[in-house]
Amino acid sequence: IVQTSPGLLGLHNIELRRLLEEEQAAYKRKLQAYQEGQQRQAQLVQKLQAKVDPSRGGTGIIWGPPSSEESSNELENALIRLEEEQQRSSSLVQVNSMLREQLEQANVANAALSEDIRKLTADWARARDELEQREAEWRREEEVGTPRAGQGSSREQ
Repeated sequence: IVQTSPGLLGLHNIELRRLLEEEQAAYKRKLQAYQEGQQRQAQLVQKLQAKVDPSRGGTGIIWGPPSSEESSNELENALIRLEEEQQRSSSLVQVNSMLREQLEQANVANAALSEDIRKLTADWARARDELEQREAEWRREEEVGTPRAGQGSSREQ
């Protein structure tokens, strides 16, 4: 059983309260920012609705009722922008799909190359070990003076 002094518990309690207050203040700031963002968004929606339908009030009263030609032009421009954005979005979806396919192909190729590197490294290590064994064998034969296989018959001739 660990015993702690009352002073240490008090300090720990104070620290925990401070952390709680900081977290609460951060939460309140986030909530405030979220609420302000919602208010701005609601105001923007109201302004846009007033531009599209002046009978809803708002900016239509301040600027006067827009002519049907102005409303028609604004709606037409908005539709054109919407169509352009939809085409761009569709194009980006296609590009994204193509890039995903290329990434998948690159990952497959990368895996194959990694496997090739692994095999080549293993082959190289085996060849190096074999060469070292042959060199050691050759040195032993040189030290002993025994001819290697195939060389003895050529010396006798």
